[in-house]
Amino acid sequence: MLEPMSVNQISNRARTYALYTGAPRQLACEVVAGLPRHTPLIPAPAHPAQLLLESEAFYWILNSQRDFFEFPFGIRYVQPTAEGIRLHLESNRSLDRLLPGLLPGRMPLGTDDDTIYGVNGLRITARTEHGIELRKLGHPTSIQISGPSRRAFRKAEAALAQRIHDHGGEASWLAGDTWTAHERLWEDERQPLSYDASWRQAAWLPSGLLRRLGLLHTVAVPQVVSGHQARVGAWWILELDHASDTGLRRAELVQALTDPEHGLPLELRGHRDLTPGESFGLVLLKAPDNTAALQLRYDRIDYPIVEERAEMFAAIRRRISSLTGEALLPAMPGCSATA
Repeated sequence: MLEPMSVNQISNRARTYALYTGAPRQLACEVVAGLPRHTPLIPAPAHPAQLLLESEAFYWILNSQRDFFEFPFGIRYVQPTAEGIRLHLESNRSLDRLLPGLLPGRMPLGTDDDTIYGVNGLRITARTEHGIELRKLGHPTSIQISGPSRRAFRKAEAALAQRIHDHGGEASWLAGDTWTAHERLWEDERQPLSYDASWRQAAWLPSGLLRRLGLLHTVAVPQVVSGHQARVGAWWILELDHASDTGLRRAELVQALTDPEHGLPLELRGHRDLTPGESFGLVLLKAPDNTAALQLRYDRIDYPIVEERAEMFAAIRRRISSLTGEALLPAMPGCSATA
């Protein structure tokens, strides 16, 4: 019989859990204390359907959260389990941006064809005072979203449904536990990206990044993060914009992402400054089997702080000022960060 973890062991593991997920210290301690000794702190999804759902969700997060938030993508922390994941949002505003990216809606394109935005077949299956649970029809999946109040969720959902209706579309998620005709057709024609073989082969990367999203503010110090995918999900690009007077902490982020116990199966393949002596540069991480690649793009931009953004930028400034020090990436003569 295994002995229970000591207080020091729980504390050390909680520190690592908080680093990767961004979770508050108390929550990290509670989560770690409830885990068996040798259970991974950041587990992979137990079911392939959950992996694919998270890969789609990360894709839509990158597309919908292109704005300034205190925390990258407006997500304060994540709480991954083998069965699902919880995204804890920082504000009602981040909820207003996120829901249109996840909840499926049919929109006319002005031709004979319509398109589905959001995750096809996703439904709200549970509501609490401070969150909702999303599941994909017919699959053992779960994404919980928490943070804002029940009223805020209701308001954001109603506003989204009204916008879709005003544009002649259909709020597909309101169909309940059945597929709409357009969703069924979309699914049968294998339109969602997750049906592509290349996407499925590399889906562990966007899912793994979502489960380690805290690193973008506990280890890295960008003002804002954006990104996109390429080559049908085989490449993922994160653009990390930094203030002119802060470090980049590239080596620290690479070390955490490639950590053999808590990171992802990635290797540093190259890095370089596109303009020698300047701040714009690239870092390339690849899977050993070359199924997936992550490119980190770094730049320094001093965004104009208009009055309506002043409070947000002050919060961002407090966040990034809490991390100091910067290590160097290993010298890799002749390396490339672009291929």
